[in-house]
Amino acid sequence: MLALNSDPPPGETSSTNEGDLDNYTILPVTSTPAGSAHNQWKILIYDKPCRSIISPLLSVSQLRSRGVTLHLLLSSDREPIPDVPAVYFIEPTRANLAIIAQDCARGLYAAAHLNFVTRLPRDLMEEFARLVVQSGSLDRIAGVHDQYLDYVCLERNLFTLNKVDSYVLYNNSGVTETAIEIAMSEIAFGLFSVVATLGQVPVIRCPKGGAPEMVARKLNKLIADHPTLSRGKGHSGTALQSHHRPLLVILDRNSDLITPIQHTSTYQALIDDVLQHSANRVEFSVMQEGKSKPISKRFDLDADEDPFYSRHKFNPFPEAIESNGAELQSVTARQREIQSKTAGDGGASADGDPMASGVADLSSAVSSLPALMERKKQLEVHTSILQAVMNEVAARDIPQFYELESSLATGSYKNDLAKAKH
Repeated sequence: MLALNSDPPPGETSSTNEGDLDNYTILPVTSTPAGSAHNQWKILIYDKPCRSIISPLLSVSQLRSRGVTLHLLLSSDREPIPDVPAVYFIEPTRANLAIIAQDCARGLYAAAHLNFVTRLPRDLMEEFARLVVQSGSLDRIAGVHDQYLDYVCLERNLFTLNKVDSYVLYNNSGVTETAIEIAMSEIAFGLFSVVATLGQVPVIRCPKGGAPEMVARKLNKLIADHPTLSRGKGHSGTALQSHHRPLLVILDRNSDLITPIQHTSTYQALIDDVLQHSANRVEFSVMQEGKSKPISKRFDLDADEDPFYSRHKFNPFPEAIESNGAELQSVTARQREIQSKTAGDGGASADGDPMASGVADLSSAVSSLPALMERKKQLEVHTSILQAVMNEVAARDIPQFYELESSLATGSYKNDLAKAKH
């Protein structure tokens, strides 16, 4: 998509490893410099739902490396930049299409590459075509693509459909059949987007009756109606290499209520429970000495790129604290060792030449120091997060709450008012 939906140059690829949920349609793997013929400068325009899709995947620097000079909300006031193409990543709604048609009529950008997060209905496509033809701006439309990206990928093998209050909607006694039908269709479209991204048709299993079967039937129809997936090809039309079909199990949340209700004391779970945590970004406030107001801190957590977080996110919180202290101490000791070698003579070499040994040690230290400092920086970030979590745990008496919750879940709870008051 950010390559303007063109083929990558020879020797490069626009997809990730098979089976990964990293969005290859958004993220071309390219070493081509930004501003070149295969990676030209462009503007990225999105609506709020599509911003939620992009934000966990791409930082500002990564967007810049892919040629994106500006990224703007579709609903914001935007100045004309007539010599640069614009990539639109939006939901296919009537309001969004009206704004795009107005952009084209005003000539805001050199060309408009339209990428819809899910399928563009035919009636809306015809209405949009009439708008651009009437305004004489049809030549501004460089391409229209259904990307099937209606889900949020938080990690390489973790995604969410990002449907707010979907459980409440389905279990609301006053909900209408029409509202349920729309909600189930949105869930089916989201799952179909995952299937299209992976390029593999799954074996679908679900219990009979209710929402799971409704979603499964809608998803099966979407796969059957797709021009390439139904013929054993991927979303891009290339033949599938894998001979093994994945299994997709669709269940009603009511079949296992205790899992989402019961809290756990792992590092990742406590971050999500006691701090502001959304789309892999964690925010909290800390007090500093000499200042009367707390300062806000914000960090991005990426389990695919952060070794410490990847190893310890599912570990008990005390274990994460202990490991962070041990690793930070080890990195600091290594840093001091390297600094002492660069400051001193480093000892003699095997053949007794101190000059040769000093040059070799200095070269080794210089090459390893940047990676070491980056690792130390990551560990210090986790030190701040761990401290923030500990402060909240102490302030809210989380251990007492966890003990009470566990006794309720296991049926061993006794009516102890002294404990229940918390």
